[in-house]
Amino acid sequence: MGEKIWFEEELLPPQELADEVVKGLLREDRGEIEKSLRAEKALDFAALEAARDKAAFLDRFVKEKAKGILRVYEPRWRPLTAEEKAGLPVRVGDVYPSPEWYLVRIGVEFDVLPESREAGWYYESAWCRTSVFNPSGGVQPRVVDIFPQRIYSGFRDMVKVAIGPGITAGRVEAKLGEVGMDLHVGQVTPVTLGFFGEGERAPYWELRSKDFPILGAYHFWMVVEKPLECQQVHIIVWGEGNLRSQLFVLPVGPKVRVPEQRKKFLIAA
Repeated sequence: MGEKIWFEEELLPPQELADEVVKGLLREDRGEIEKSLRAEKALDFAALEAARDKAAFLDRFVKEKAKGILRVYEPRWRPLTAEEKAGLPVRVGDVYPSPEWYLVRIGVEFDVLPESREAGWYYESAWCRTSVFNPSGGVQPRVVDIFPQRIYSGFRDMVKVAIGPGITAGRVEAKLGEVGMDLHVGQVTPVTLGFFGEGERAPYWELRSKDFPILGAYHFWMVVEKPLECQQVHIIVWGEGNLRSQLFVLPVGPKVRVPEQRKKFLIAA
């Protein structure tokens, strides 16, 4: 069984940067820019040549095509066992007495429009960002471990994670479509850097296209500590990236960036 999509959203560039791309294309040397325009498979060069207002044509092209797509899979989670708790990189009662811990898997899919994918567009860098919090205020959860933290080399691999000590992982023979509901299995890639984020409650991962273009599905794991006084743990997820084509590199991100206005997922109560 495949993974369930929690939500999907467009990733859009800031309007002022999209405008600058169009102005830059019009300012470039005619000979050089023509080579780039012809090489851009997502652009109808013949239609551009025939257009009376080339600036308006390019403006429409950038506005319609310079966008990404982010699909976020429904987070998977479970409580840690007693044996797994003993292997955590924290002591019981570090902050509050009798906390509970949960292993959480986040899955996202960075995509582009079909015609852009065929033209070879991809993300040269991307970020999966999350936030865990207690919406009631007061005592908040925290993240005590994440995976991946540092992957600099290797291949796009399917891995299986385990707890003890901390989150460890090993390569496993599995296909992406077989991941399904097994929260221990997922896909990782070099280069990936993980960060605990502000207050150990906003973990995020940075992906860089060193040897592999950033497109497709990726998975990330965290261990969340829920103190006894923390009523609930919610999580939000969003993504952003730098979209590369033959003509430009543009940062793209979600329309809604305010955490309070984004979809929330309950992982513990």
